[in-house]
Amino acid sequence: MDAPKKIDLMLDSGPELGPVYETDPMQIMRIRLQPGESLPFHLANSNVLLVPLTGTLKFEDEDAGEHIVEHGEALQVAFQTPMLVSNAGDELLTFLVLKTPHPKVMSDEG
Repeated sequence: MDAPKKIDLMLDSGPELGPVYETDPMQIMRIRLQPGESLPFHLANSNVLLVPLTGTLKFEDEDAGEHIVEHGEALQVAFQTPMLVSNAGDELLTFLVLKTPHPKVMSDEG
């Protein structure tokens, strides 16, 4: 059995977007967006859980409409869902993206 391992989520350091933990079963990314910033429109490349740590996350897709998600909440997004994620607040948005299985596994299955 592997010993517990502390993971640095790089909340205040490192690139604005990047993986902080990866195994075959999952990938965790940490993303920081300034007020008004958004990620490019894209399709979810796995089953995703968006977890805001600070700020206000806005999620938009053509079918489900718009969702506002804040600290203490999370949003479940299915594989291949078209989406636009942005910072809808006036402070830094920092959020985790939990992907399971890891996107590389999803692409191997397709």
